[in-house]
Amino acid sequence: MDPLGVDNAARDARPAWTGFLGGIAVLALAILISVGIWHFAGGNAAALATAELTEIEALLDQLGFPPGPVDGAIDEQGRNAIRDFQVTAGIEVDGTPSFALLDELRAAKAELSGN
Repeated sequence: MDPLGVDNAARDARPAWTGFLGGIAVLALAILISVGIWHFAGGNAAALATAELTEIEALLDQLGFPPGPVDGAIDEQGRNAIRDFQVTAGIEVDGTPSFALLDELRAAKAELSGN
């Protein structure tokens, strides 16, 4: 007890709990921000190289989905060709080149080639 008769242990309990709860709130906020950044920055492990983008365009063209110039740069015509292929293949339609799309295109080409 202090000279005024107040129990110091009881007085110090409230700041300890508020500090603890504040720390948990900050930690939860940091986790939410990290997940948001990861989600919106793209959770993909790696981007496609120019050679892979060129292969996607070439395969789209060979399969009857003209992507425009086969130059490794996906433009609006290329995204439309990707969307058309995705609709035809029955996969998620987003118009975005990816490794999964490249695998689907390779499989479709092999199926049409009889391999």
